[in-house]
Amino acid sequence: MIGVIAESNLGRIRRTQSLSLTTVVVLTALPLSGMYGSAIVAVCSTALLLTSDTPLIARTFNTATIGICAIAGAAAYSIFGGYSPIPGSADAAALIVHVLIPLLIATVVQFGLNVLCLSGMLALAEHQSFWVTVREAVLNAWAPYPFYPVIALVLAVLWASAGLGAISILPIVAPLLIAQWSVALQAEENDAHLRTVETLVAAAQASQPMLHGRSAWVDAVSREIGLELRLSSSLMQSLQYAALLHDIGLVAPAAHTPGERLTGKELRWIKAHPQQGVRMLQGIDFLSDAIVAVGHHHERWDGNGYPSGLEGDQIPILARILAVADAYCALMAADPDVSGEHLDAVAERSLDALRPLAHQQFDAEAVEALVRAHPRAVESLRVLIARQPPQPVPGVDPHLPWVSAMFASARSQP
Repeated sequence: MIGVIAESNLGRIRRTQSLSLTTVVVLTALPLSGMYGSAIVAVCSTALLLTSDTPLIARTFNTATIGICAIAGAAAYSIFGGYSPIPGSADAAALIVHVLIPLLIATVVQFGLNVLCLSGMLALAEHQSFWVTVREAVLNAWAPYPFYPVIALVLAVLWASAGLGAISILPIVAPLLIAQWSVALQAEENDAHLRTVETLVAAAQASQPMLHGRSAWVDAVSREIGLELRLSSSLMQSLQYAALLHDIGLVAPAAHTPGERLTGKELRWIKAHPQQGVRMLQGIDFLSDAIVAVGHHHERWDGNGYPSGLEGDQIPILARILAVADAYCALMAADPDVSGEHLDAVAERSLDALRPLAHQQFDAEAVEALVRAHPRAVESLRVLIARQPPQPVPGVDPHLPWVSAMFASARSQP
């Protein structure tokens, strides 16, 4: 049951939201009809907007959550002196003090309670850290919320004070409906893209055991680095795709030898996998930025990487982030204590191994971003490791920093 509810709400909590008609209507109802009227509007509007293919238990959970959030927001609105209804004599100062400010507070309460409910459900269903899920939800969804109280104030004033009644809804609700429809289409497209990527990852993992679970590690770590570097939402999406697919070129089998040595065949296999990944992904339009990162995630800051020998800022930003995350995860996976009680110590050792390589193998800003985000990255990895311990890598893990150093040494020789 929890899984059904969480699956239904996964898109709501993990996608950046645009203007929400439901939220605006609920807030508008506060100064017009008070606490109970707002709760009734919330439940009715949510029930109407839910699609018919949503499971009944998920619809019940969503409706109850929105109703509880509406009541909590209405209580906050009342406690902080919100008008209900708005008196006809209210001037601009009174509207700000007794409508706009209480609406802002009510919005914060509703948003916070909604995030906590949905994050708790997802944490239970997916065995994730509750606070990591809360943080992801807040980062993805907070941006449009400051606009909701302003729109609700305009609607309420036009409805009540200006005496326009229901006609006041038309010039504002029409754009909101268009925005809601546009967001729904974009959400469906994003879901389809992610399902495509996950299918490709599953196919790669089936043919190459060393990839089992590793792409999820790199995704979690690179995401934290990207957030620290304040990447745009579109780049963050491309970074996720690139992290999940960066080693898809390794699906071609290679004969591994034991110990820390590589045969000529393995060397060619390792050096070819970035461009092999590019060839496999070419023609998938929504992966255009991710494909660039896949093709260059083994470049080095000093210019001695492969396949193109790019140097410094010539290396695409997503590829620089992937290089740090990939090497860090390889160091973590290579440590025999990674699945035990000493994960924090393993993480610190892995980070310490990367630090001296800044400005040499790695972009120093990306390394520093990982240092700042390290506690969050470790928490995310802890959950992933508990869910699926790392698979032993036969022979040599090509992502370890010493492998890159070996290629760099060979490249720099005259």
